[in-house]
Amino acid sequence: MTFESKKEQTMGNRSRDPRSLAQKDAERRAYAEASGKSVEEIRAIEDALREVPREYLIEQLYGPDHGAFYDAGEDLWIVPDPKHRGPGFGFIAIRSDRSWFGGVVPPGAFQ
Repeated sequence: MTFESKKEQTMGNRSRDPRSLAQKDAERRAYAEASGKSVEEIRAIEDALREVPREYLIEQLYGPDHGAFYDAGEDLWIVPDPKHRGPGFGFIAIRSDRSWFGGVVPPGAFQ
């Protein structure tokens, strides 16, 4: 068993995508249409991504010097957003189910 799978086992996969099934299906259909793929192909990709350990996924997407850290309280991996150029801390958060969201923490929020 890998470090990541042990951690997920103890964390109970608490960080799940909060979107409803209808929202997820609508976004999946829109992405499938925009990418020229079928909804089934998009679901297969999502299923395959859930099998990849988050640490490995982060390294493959953001490189070995990604600067990611794990927030045990929220069960999220936080990666600095390499495209963020404005003030504050731009981030991408990856949940245990491999869904993700991004945002910006305003300057001074950590003081």
